[in-house]
Amino acid sequence: MMQNRLFSLFLPLLLMPLIRVALFKEVPQVTVQGYQLYVKTPEPRPIGYHIDDPAHITATDDGFAINSENFDYPFIQIGAEKELIDVDGKKVDGKIEIRKTPNGKLLVLNELPLEDYLIGLIHGEISALWHPEALKAQAVAARTYALKRQQQKASLNSSDYDLESDIADQVYAGMMDDPKDRIVQEIVAATKGEVLWRNGLYPAYFHSCCGGQTELASRVWGKKESSYSVIDPFCENSPQRKWQLRLSQRDFLNQLKSHGLEGSRIKNISLERYEEGPRNVMVIVETNVATLFIGATDLRRILGYKELKSTWFDIDWSPREIVFTGTGYGHGVGLCQWGAKTMAESGKTYQEILKFYYPKATLRKLY
Repeated sequence: MMQNRLFSLFLPLLLMPLIRVALFKEVPQVTVQGYQLYVKTPEPRPIGYHIDDPAHITATDDGFAINSENFDYPFIQIGAEKELIDVDGKKVDGKIEIRKTPNGKLLVLNELPLEDYLIGLIHGEISALWHPEALKAQAVAARTYALKRQQQKASLNSSDYDLESDIADQVYAGMMDDPKDRIVQEIVAATKGEVLWRNGLYPAYFHSCCGGQTELASRVWGKKESSYSVIDPFCENSPQRKWQLRLSQRDFLNQLKSHGLEGSRIKNISLERYEEGPRNVMVIVETNVATLFIGATDLRRILGYKELKSTWFDIDWSPREIVFTGTGYGHGVGLCQWGAKTMAESGKTYQEILKFYYPKATLRKLY
């Protein structure tokens, strides 16, 4: 009975779904370029109006200005007769929808078929030049993640789009408009409609490099989601396997002051690790005035995800400098991209790669 109910929930996915991605948020203007551009407005019978290329779009009190012409509507759609659309340097397929935010700026969305979205996703997350089996594994994980996020957003009915286009969800770089698009398209097509499944869409997180052991979702986000930690020997050749971040004590204090740290001098920094894992759960900073307990994941957000690359690190400090020496890149949950690359190069199939990183999930073809 339960299986029939779950199947009915995903019956619409027997047809390829569309996905809506936020390309740009809270921008004052955007420039769109393409062959024979046109704008569609939300009228009872939408009509396409040809507009000049390039189209410079800004928000007005009542709607939008495209070059010197006003369009007084709550949103507009931009399309092109042929080829890709260039949106502030990002080449995309599908439809462009532009909305005005409460701050009077622009929200730029891209709606396109999910399988086409995955081409731009692979360009953003890894590389078309990686081994095909690694790309297939990435495509399945990203497809699953995208559909699950779409499902979550639909249940809340609280957003104009399904996914962010950056590390808040998945990095969507758009199309390359060169042979790499065709290469990735063929690889994505080989896994068309395949997702990871366990009593529904599986939370298929992924990251750049785990450093030797993947992490549980509950330790990173506190989410009670199915996940599994595996010992991973495959990413040891990643350029992100080992890293170092150096900050002056002044810079470190200044960045933490806006998050509640008081004092002008550090007296001690200590770490609290998980009992059954190598990553830190808490960083404890003692100054001449107070003590701040800050989650390691929160510290990554404050210092920058690209700077403090993971929560697997040690700290050395002196009166002048704070030195983080770390392992891996990313949150560590799910598929390790560099590990998948090595596994593929050693002869593993994408099914074997997915089984290694998501041992509790099974492959299912939805459409």
